[in-house]
Amino acid sequence: MAKSMSKNAIFKAILNLFNIILPILVGPILTRALGPNLYGYMGYGESLTAYFLIFASFGIYQYGLREISRVRDDKKKLKQTFTSLFLFTVATNIIVSTVYMIFVATVYKNEPYYFYTCMILGFNLVSNLFYVEWVNEALENYDFIAIKTMIVRIIYSVLIVLFVRNEQNFWFYLYIVVFFNFLNNILSFIYIKRRIKFDFKNLHFRRHIKPMFFVVILSNTNVLYTQLDKIMIGNYIGAIDVGYYYTAQKIMTIINTLMLTVIQVTMPRLSNYLGNDSKEEYMVLLKRIIKIYFMFLFPASLGLLCLSKEIILIYGGAKFIEAVPVMIVFSIYMLTIGVEGIIANQMIYLHGKEKDDVILILIGGILNLIFNIALLLTGKFNATTAMETTLIANLIVIVLEYRLVKKVLKLDINLFSFQNIKYFYYSLLFIPITFLVKYFVNSTLLVTLSVVFLCGIAYVGILAITKDKVFFELFNTFLVKLKLKR
Repeated sequence: MAKSMSKNAIFKAILNLFNIILPILVGPILTRALGPNLYGYMGYGESLTAYFLIFASFGIYQYGLREISRVRDDKKKLKQTFTSLFLFTVATNIIVSTVYMIFVATVYKNEPYYFYTCMILGFNLVSNLFYVEWVNEALENYDFIAIKTMIVRIIYSVLIVLFVRNEQNFWFYLYIVVFFNFLNNILSFIYIKRRIKFDFKNLHFRRHIKPMFFVVILSNTNVLYTQLDKIMIGNYIGAIDVGYYYTAQKIMTIINTLMLTVIQVTMPRLSNYLGNDSKEEYMVLLKRIIKIYFMFLFPASLGLLCLSKEIILIYGGAKFIEAVPVMIVFSIYMLTIGVEGIIANQMIYLHGKEKDDVILILIGGILNLIFNIALLLTGKFNATTAMETTLIANLIVIVLEYRLVKKVLKLDINLFSFQNIKYFYYSLLFIPITFLVKYFVNSTLLVTLSVVFLCGIAYVGILAITKDKVFFELFNTFLVKLKLKR
């Protein structure tokens, strides 16, 4: 029996909102305690781990979510599919974890901070053995995911606040990160194993390799883009500039996490519709998702653009002021990855065209690498220009992917129609509002609060005046859930 999609969305939104509030509270403590240099080592270590995590996970999140969603109503197929995919990733995680440890021990043996940071964070690869959140999402267990994750992260955050006070606590912080990542994964594994038993009959491994390989590239575009930037910045400029880049990216990710709620909770349902040949229901839901997503994405992106300086100062302090230009570019980039996410995940991937999308993503990644090398040769490579080339490469990918949707998939959808893009035009009002507020107000915190309040009022006002259908549907659903309306 299908679970309530609105209930799923509420649990996912609560979790994502929680994942926004906690980093906002804890993030400034970390950035001030560690400083740009150590924060840069952290960003570099996470980027290196992310490269290896690609092959350790082997695309299991997206591929596993799709495959489990398709067979979740058949208990026997569900057990066999879960067993096959889990055993496959156990093998990939063990192999990749071993290669990673050897690589770090060889390459960074003469650089203590890089060596110990990467080695400690490498244990995230080991704990990835028990990563089964893709099963929980496919079965729409968003209530468990939300409650479990919030409890784990609250304990994690309390420890950060109490014990991470200065640079001397850097190693302790890394141990906390690794331990709580393991705890989060093992709790999900125990929960799933109580509900789905292993079935070692009729196992399939070979048939999963090819599609999972394509998903490896498809689901890790950030490695060809932002992760590549951080590695190159760390190698050619230094850890401090990685810290500026990493801080801006962290802030964008915090905000973007909430925006992704609509996409994340509807993926299993869309996949299930296509798996059961319900194309009409798929199209109706897809068009509604696009409108809802754009209604939140555009104001969030432009709001972040307008308040880039203030947000950096609040989150990182004056020591991170050089991250402001990077933050501005990241705010625009957030808009593009939102659009690209809709096209790639909910259109191309769910129609099984990941092989075609891999080629397009590789083109964008190679272009980004070429752009970065060109900047290095001309002496113009820095955190900001690196982000600009990533933005350009992603725009090119969007154009190519949208062409694939129209020419190959032939979906009857106009992603950039006025009904979808109008939210961008409404959000442009934020720019003059921000200028006016900054003209009369000097306090960083007051500017931020004033701009958020006034822009929010203006945006909701426009939606109300124009009688936006999607806005009123969501508003009425919200009232019903609160039992304020029948």
